[in-house]
Amino acid sequence: MRLYEEDKAHQFLMGLNDNEFSSVRSQLLAQDSLPPLDKIFNVVIQEENHRKVMVQRDSNVETKAVFAVSVPRTVPNLQRPTCKHCSKTGHEKHNCFKIIGYPAGWVPRGGAHGRGRGRAIRGG
Repeated sequence: MRLYEEDKAHQFLMGLNDNEFSSVRSQLLAQDSLPPLDKIFNVVIQEENHRKVMVQRDSNVETKAVFAVSVPRTVPNLQRPTCKHCSKTGHEKHNCFKIIGYPAGWVPRGGAHGRGRGRAIRGG
């Protein structure tokens, strides 16, 4: 039975892609006695998973490098409008609540980040 298993192990190892698994195959074949087929299979799976992780990591580094090079330093023509009446961004003078009036149910937002901003309460 052991001879049959060794034959299957050799067949499996010889069927592996040379470019990816030649070093694993050499290490396994260099052992005094060939491990069982399931252990050989696990070693090959482990090597394959390791290669996937390394390729993905290298790909992420390359992608980050591409984005780092291709991101423009300034964002042209994406500025929000500024009101000439109240000097706030996000609206123009003809839509300024200080001129046209606040909507019904308007409640100013509190907190340091929301000063001067508010929201309308519906259904009240």
